[in-house]
Amino acid sequence: MGQAVSAASSPFRRKSQPPPVPRATAPPAAKDHDTELVRIFRRYDTDGDGRISAAEIREIWGCTDAEAQEMVAQADSDGDGLISIEELGALLKGGGSEDLPAAFALFDENGDGVITPDELRRAFLQPLLGREKHTIEECSRMIAAVDQDGDGVLSFDEFKAMMAPKSA
Repeated sequence: MGQAVSAASSPFRRKSQPPPVPRATAPPAAKDHDTELVRIFRRYDTDGDGRISAAEIREIWGCTDAEAQEMVAQADSDGDGLISIEELGALLKGGGSEDLPAAFALFDENGDGVITPDELRRAFLQPLLGREKHTIEECSRMIAAVDQDGDGVLSFDEFKAMMAPKSA
């Protein structure tokens, strides 16, 4: 008959080790955010830790450390030196109306007060917007969807209305 050996007395008993810490694959509470915000956040959160650091901004934008720190400081509402998905969402949705003119200026390359389909197309090629390629026709359709006066360009007021949080 075989001898019963308890696991506790076995010389081959494995020491209990804590489970490995999983690498974050999604920002905290990603299910509570729209998929576009999550997609943008993941693009910037290159180390998958659920926060965007100045180093990640610097890597993506190719800017100086001081410029990256300034970008983080502008979005960092809780003062932890990092950008959370909520802070990024607030920034992209125009959480602070003082950020809207700066955001508009990123698109309005020549400073004439409107965003043309060509300016929009070029903006999409920038790292912040994912280097996405769109045709002039696609950009014209995007503008037409929010162009309230039908002039084929996006004014600051139209941009502001587009960025305003949608009420449910």
